[in-house]
Amino acid sequence: MADAETLPRTPPQILGPFYPFMHTPTDSGDLTNGGKAQGTVLYLSGRILTDDGQPIVNARVEIWQANANGRYAHPNDTTTQPLDPGFNGFAVTHTDSQGRYAFKTIRPRAYEVAPTRWRPAHIHFCVDSSSERLVTQMYFKGDQYNESDSWLNSASRKDLLIVDPAPATGKEAGAQAVTFDVVMMRA
Repeated sequence: MADAETLPRTPPQILGPFYPFMHTPTDSGDLTNGGKAQGTVLYLSGRILTDDGQPIVNARVEIWQANANGRYAHPNDTTTQPLDPGFNGFAVTHTDSQGRYAFKTIRPRAYEVAPTRWRPAHIHFCVDSSSERLVTQMYFKGDQYNESDSWLNSASRKDLLIVDPAPATGKEAGAQAVTFDVVMMRA
């Protein structure tokens, strides 16, 4: 396949200071604990693909994120925002035969990292396949902090990291849905 026909690779991003090393990820795909979490429900799905468009089967997909208040369940997150006991901010799944994955989560909120400096709302991803391990982040279109975020703006193709939520058809009232495909190198 000619280079012009290859898919652009998903840019790497930082692991971040709040990787939930002390927690066991939920493997149910539901970070809302059956709808107990606060905030807007977000149906997050996509495919893990090679740069020539082939699905990556059985890739391990991990996500972690802040809650609807902008707080991580992590000892280093010392903000005054409340934790949400109904929200599990860490999950793992594996892709199916078509490279698909899916999670039910909530839409995270931006959070302050220093006086006058905010991180936009985002969800962290770590994808392990037979060819590579990719750490990246997914951001939301229209977030007021996207343009000032040094990590998002350091990406070679930040447009590949930004999703535009839409109403989740056939789901609970107010729920949103996004598709976030991750492109990795071939094995």
